[in-house]
Amino acid sequence: MTMYMTPYQRARLRNMAMNDRVARNIGLASNDVHVPVDIKDENDAFVLYAIVPGLSAEDIDIEVLKDTVSISGEFKHEVEDDDVFLRSERPYGKFRRSFRFETKVVADNAEANLDNGILSLRVPKVPEAQPKNIKVKTK
Repeated sequence: MTMYMTPYQRARLRNMAMNDRVARNIGLASNDVHVPVDIKDENDAFVLYAIVPGLSAEDIDIEVLKDTVSISGEFKHEVEDDDVFLRSERPYGKFRRSFRFETKVVADNAEANLDNGILSLRVPKVPEAQPKNIKVKTK
């Protein structure tokens, strides 16, 4: 696929990229990193999967409040003053993702696991919000 960009669009993109780099270098950029998330709705719980390569369990904060789940953390970028990179593409910086569900969840029974850079978080729904099966009786 070929896209045409006007010189104005190209200059605007270049300026945006430069502003992001400057903000990141002086510590002003928030939400530098986008963490992809999948969410699955099971009958009794919501299950979130987030890709967080290189982070340990201590680097991730999870907060559950009423019907909202928030995941936050920071990808560290350890650089020496004399380091010169030919290319720097690894993400670094803080991230925060918040998700609001249509039903309240039970924070006390939430379970989080980190395996090979994939965070899985299971947050049960309140019992009143779980589907009920009703048996049909015959005469």
